[in-house]
Amino acid sequence: MKFQIECNTSKSNKSNQRCLICQQKFQTHKARLIICNDQGEGYGDICHQCISKGGNWIQFQLQEFSQKMLVLK
Repeated sequence: MKFQIECNTSKSNKSNQRCLICQQKFQTHKARLIICNDQGEGYGDICHQCISKGGNWIQFQLQEFSQKMLVLK
């Protein structure tokens, strides 16, 4: 999995998203942190509260998410 940072291109410059990790709804502002697979396909956004917990914590959460995705296949 990869992090992808993008400018928010919605017309209002704010959009509602659901955090991939904590599942809480949040509003994106000027930039978005998107989790993608190796082919660049997006899985979802990460909220500011989860980002503030740091890279190691996010990495651990994404490893668990990845394992859940393998089970669903």
